[in-house]
Amino acid sequence: MKVPMQWMRQYTEIPVSAEAFQNAMIMHGTGVEGLEDQNEAVQNVVVGRILSVRKHENSDHMVICSVDVGEAEPLQIVTGAPNVHEGDLVPVAKIGAVLPGGIKIKKGKLRGVESCGMCCSGPEIGVPDYLYPSVGDKGLLIFHEDYAPGSDVRPILGVDDTIVDFEILANRPDCLSVWGVAREAAVTLGTKFNKPEIKVETVPGRMSDFVHIDVQDTDLCPRYCARIIKNVKIGPSPMWMRKALAASGVRAINNIVDITNYVMLETGHPMHAFDMAKVKDQHIIVRRANEGETIVTLDGKERALTTDMLMIADQTNATGIAGVMGGEESEITEETTTVMFEIAAFDRTNIRLTTRALGLRTEASGRFERGVCAATCREAADRACQLVNLLGAGEVIEDVYDCYPNPRGEQVVTASVARINARIGLELPGEKMAEILTALDMKVTLDGDTLTAIAPDFREDIENEADLSEEVLRIYGYEHIHSTLLRGETAPGTRNEHMRINDKIGRILSGKGLYEIRNFSFISPKLVEKLGLEPGDPRLKPLEVTNPLGEDTSVMRATLVPSMLGTLSLNQSRNNETAMLYEIGPVFDITDRKPGELPHEQPTLCIGAYGEKVDFYLIRDIVLDLLARFGVSCEIVPGAEPYHHPGRAARLMAGETCIASVAEVHPDVMATFELSRRSVIAEINLELLAKLRTKMGHVHNLPKFPAVTRDIALVMDESVTVGSVLTCIRKHGGAMLEKAEMFDIYRGAQLLTGKKSVAFSLTFRNAERTLSDDDVNPVMQKILTACERDCGASLRV
Repeated sequence: MKVPMQWMRQYTEIPVSAEAFQNAMIMHGTGVEGLEDQNEAVQNVVVGRILSVRKHENSDHMVICSVDVGEAEPLQIVTGAPNVHEGDLVPVAKIGAVLPGGIKIKKGKLRGVESCGMCCSGPEIGVPDYLYPSVGDKGLLIFHEDYAPGSDVRPILGVDDTIVDFEILANRPDCLSVWGVAREAAVTLGTKFNKPEIKVETVPGRMSDFVHIDVQDTDLCPRYCARIIKNVKIGPSPMWMRKALAASGVRAINNIVDITNYVMLETGHPMHAFDMAKVKDQHIIVRRANEGETIVTLDGKERALTTDMLMIADQTNATGIAGVMGGEESEITEETTTVMFEIAAFDRTNIRLTTRALGLRTEASGRFERGVCAATCREAADRACQLVNLLGAGEVIEDVYDCYPNPRGEQVVTASVARINARIGLELPGEKMAEILTALDMKVTLDGDTLTAIAPDFREDIENEADLSEEVLRIYGYEHIHSTLLRGETAPGTRNEHMRINDKIGRILSGKGLYEIRNFSFISPKLVEKLGLEPGDPRLKPLEVTNPLGEDTSVMRATLVPSMLGTLSLNQSRNNETAMLYEIGPVFDITDRKPGELPHEQPTLCIGAYGEKVDFYLIRDIVLDLLARFGVSCEIVPGAEPYHHPGRAARLMAGETCIASVAEVHPDVMATFELSRRSVIAEINLELLAKLRTKMGHVHNLPKFPAVTRDIALVMDESVTVGSVLTCIRKHGGAMLEKAEMFDIYRGAQLLTGKKSVAFSLTFRNAERTLSDDDVNPVMQKILTACERDCGASLRV
């Protein structure tokens, strides 16, 4: 929040420099993000009177001016501004002047004529037209008042202040105001806070003659104040108000609107001004929105409302979103003659939910979200009316509407001096604590060790002894805390079971040459649609993000495959010849989710690869070895997802449950993801892996006796899977069979149509002796017989 120091000085003395003020406020708990010295941005710019104007001989649009800047001799300045007239008072940047943006003025020649300075427009010296009326960048800024040539323009134009950018914490909404930070400054610097005396000059009149107000939801609107201004005279605000608003980052509009903004910044109370001629039947209702109701807000957008949102309405329609933004119908214009000021307190939680739902956040909603004190609404309303009197902007009627059915009682906090000292680590006497809390506008009594404090209305954050401890410490000074060495013991952190499984998977896959990747857990639903899933597949209806950053991050992942294919596509587009990647992450399953429950997060592993040496079998073997490392045995069976190649896909079954799948990507899906090279993906259910894993046996000694290797080629139908044959071989190989693996598949003219030849390598070993042919041959015969009987696979001759 930006606050000009000159505005703060109206309410408290600041007898230190801006830098010292900044340090003091920070050390007493009020954050300051930075200082902006307007005097540094504009230097050596003075008032100049144009004495004469003559045409430039070498230009059709430039003129040569003689300008009096309060020095012994006038300056010769060349300018191309179209609104130059003899006798005008204008800002003049002399030689060596500094303008916003670090621009320095030097002596020079324009079309051969020497120019000793620069006559300035408003934007050139950082003065917008709403701060000081001008023609903007279309010509020079002309002073309307009479000033002595050579006078510094900064105080005239309101750019001579130091602006403090405060960082106000969420628990201190009272400091979101000039009064709030001035009050803190007074306590910090040991000065006095002088709040202005508020007196309102009124004329006779009743509220009921101008408006009927009906507050229907006092739970969401604990207080609603309103005051009527009649015979309104719309016009510009005085310079002092425009200067204060501009320095605070608010654009001046007209006197009525500026008063509402000024009071908001000064007191912390957002206000709204209604043009009563635009309020239908002069009836204002504070109610919840109706089902299907919409409103066009001041930004010109039509917004759909829900029944949880609080509205300011007339008898027919909503005219404003309470605490967020008004509607177009009640906007103040030059034709406005009767105004109603609204000052209210709205429920902070409801305001936050409303702004999130509508995607609409304003200065007012930000303040209401933090909390606006209901007890001080009337004071802010009266302050606005006092400013109406001061500016002559209208007549304030004497009657006031004030709906405050449940006033907040005094917040009394009882604390122990000893416990406060124990909490803050100091030894302060109770009298010092009472002095500090009294300076913070609390009513304090001290009885021995018992300290009783009544918090002021605007300090709604004071609730218990811990809050009093914080107030005592920050005002006394954090620098008084003694430095001590750390005490206590630290326990080393441990990895939980889920982390250890992921760590082991990472070590195994990294050892096989794969690289880990990480993608966001939220993606675009369009990516899931690219997989070509069947209608009704639950993955097509993923968990939606309530308030997404955009459509690309609007749903939570129900599968890791779209992210993996996107990463493979990116690598192929960057001409990476080979990529072998894996990602471990949760997928969000909402199939059996009940209302109010969190989605089930299933840990999943996804592998994606492409390259010259990458094929289905390589990734299949990597997955099989990974499962074997966890003691999980599985059977390979045919099966494919819609995004799998139908002839190059398999499921790995652990009993009746699919624990993993391996496949080449379907050509159609490759096209939608712009994959130019054949790619293989695998998915492993890590939740199931954690349940099925078994402890590995003891380490065996290295074999002492050699192995016997036999290669066989079996001819079988195309429909017979290699996995089923391998299962049969391992089943009937007995204890001597150490390893069985496929190493070749042949299809050609030497085989009948619909047949294929698959070559297997079998390794036999006995831990006690060297095997002979007499040992191996009977086992080989048993294997061949079983393969022919169970799989229809015969020995190729």
